[in-house]
Amino acid sequence: MSLGIQHKYIVASATDTVTNSTTETAFAKTVSLPAQSLRAGDFIQGFGCVKATSTNSTDTLTVKVYVGPSADPKTGILVCDQTAIDVADNDVIGFDFKLCVDAIGAGSTFKVSGVGLSWKHGATAVSKTLAIAGATDAQASSFGDLVVAVTATWSAASASDIARLDALHAAAFPALPSV
Repeated sequence: MSLGIQHKYIVASATDTVTNSTTETAFAKTVSLPAQSLRAGDFIQGFGCVKATSTNSTDTLTVKVYVGPSADPKTGILVCDQTAIDVADNDVIGFDFKLCVDAIGAGSTFKVSGVGLSWKHGATAVSKTLAIAGATDAQASSFGDLVVAVTATWSAASASDIARLDALHAAAFPALPSV
């Protein structure tokens, strides 16, 4: 008997925003990967959107996606990194990531490989591509609770700079033995 595919997602909230901050800040909503739920060979595919609901002048927005500890996901493994980009009111930044669990274990042993892509709506090209191979982090352990988390960073502090996490989905495909 094999394990089934799991689709996990957030329910978007109008209040899940990063506002007026030049410090990389994680959105409150995350996708949970409970302790010891991952196995070597598991494949996770995800996507999401961050909307710039309000902007100031030419301030830029950077969006990143991490797999990391629930206490502070930014200390985990970076799986998608979007270039700082000038956004206007209601612009949307999309991102897509795929990763495979190479090894389970404690910090610096849990290892993933994958790729992350990001773009601004209406763009004719991908904003940034991040490829990772055998990435580890001392804080990321498959023996502890992990999350898929999204962060935002504004280039300047302004109360008019508001980014909202509108979507975050992750489908986990369990490892199956090769034939």
